[in-house]
Amino acid sequence: MHNQIALPNQQRTTIQAQTSNLRAELEQLQYQFDVFSALLKLVIIVCAGLAAFYFIPFAQQQSISALIISLSFLMITIVSFILLRTTTLATLGMNARIWLAAALWVVSSFGLLQQTNEYLLISALGGTIIVVLAIFLETQRAALVWALLTILGYIAALVLRPLIQFPAFDLGVVRDIVVYSIPIVVLFILATVGRVTTQYLRASWLRADARTRQLEQQEKQLRAITTEAQEARARAEESDRVKSAFLASMSHELRTPLNAVINFTRFVLEQDAGPTNEEQTELLTEVVNSGKHLLNLINDVLDMSKIEAGSLSLFIEDGVDLNNIFDTLTATARSLLVDKPIVIKTEIEPDLPTLRGDRQRIFQIFLNILANACKFTEQGEIVITAKRSGDKVLVSFKDTGPGIANSDQALVFSAFKQTQTGLRGSGGTGLGMAISKSLAEAHKGQIWLHSELGRGSTFFVSLPIKAAELVPSIS
Repeated sequence: MHNQIALPNQQRTTIQAQTSNLRAELEQLQYQFDVFSALLKLVIIVCAGLAAFYFIPFAQQQSISALIISLSFLMITIVSFILLRTTTLATLGMNARIWLAAALWVVSSFGLLQQTNEYLLISALGGTIIVVLAIFLETQRAALVWALLTILGYIAALVLRPLIQFPAFDLGVVRDIVVYSIPIVVLFILATVGRVTTQYLRASWLRADARTRQLEQQEKQLRAITTEAQEARARAEESDRVKSAFLASMSHELRTPLNAVINFTRFVLEQDAGPTNEEQTELLTEVVNSGKHLLNLINDVLDMSKIEAGSLSLFIEDGVDLNNIFDTLTATARSLLVDKPIVIKTEIEPDLPTLRGDRQRIFQIFLNILANACKFTEQGEIVITAKRSGDKVLVSFKDTGPGIANSDQALVFSAFKQTQTGLRGSGGTGLGMAISKSLAEAHKGQIWLHSELGRGSTFFVSLPIKAAELVPSIS
């Protein structure tokens, strides 16, 4: 049951971690989207103006260099406008790369096609802005690639300008506007990115603060639940201890007078106190049998209470001979099968090794299983087999009884639980098999069953030949 509960808890924790990671990724993506959108709006305004400024010298002087620069600014304006209208969170990565490529071309052509060094410096400033924006819009590795491409573009412009003679053109009054406005535009770009970043950090801080308060509240609730659970567990353990102590005490108190009743009844039955007639003998025999049955029930309750209280001790010895135990078992079984057409068979492997364990408790394990087989089997046979299996001895009890339904098999080894067949049987506390299971496990062994409804049952007991954990009680 514990594993069945733990597995969903583990899955829930994994799902919560995945959800938290996904939420963080979406927040990061939304931040990049906001930076990109604010950037595009500013670029559309600035580059549209620069496209117009550089078209003037082309119209006046027919300068191809001015036309190329003007078309470059017009291109980045159109691309920015289209991307502003079409970019979503899903297309942000691809659209950001398209825009960075267009911006890199504009910056490179801007520094390459003009003859004065001040424009080359403006181009270098523009390249720096591209690198900064790539850091915000791309992964670390991709940002390094864009930085390398920007540096290579700047170096190309620096090298090619003296080698290639581009037609000169004069910006006139526009020159001062371009020279002095570009640094201001760059500052505006940085301010825009900073504003979005500040908003994002503030929202993140508010979310983190709310999450911290939520975790603190959950921690308080968890502490309260844990305290309640510990108190409930302590109360349950105390109740269980009191119950076990009560059962053990009552069992002892009941066994003493009950043994006296059985013994005194035997004295009368054996005519030690005088002769009895046939009817009195039958009645006294019923009293003895009922007393023994009641004594067995009390003994079961006493054993179970000791097991639950952890006070059941084993008298461990070496050299426990299973053959002697099986002889006693078969004799007992025949007395339980009076008037039943059932054959007891034994298939004991020759040279069966002796065991280390509690002789009486091992006998009790086997007797509980065999008594159940005798009780519920009406005809056929009961076969007891024993053989060595590695460093263990495997014992099985196979009967031709009614069998146990699959839905009832889980109840067989549970305390105070009985199957439907057991409830229809002749009484009992439902403790015998639970005690046998506990005793087998105390010997570091196992007990299990195989059964089909209407085809009988087979109970298996596996006991170690000499478990190192079991230390003989006597030397």
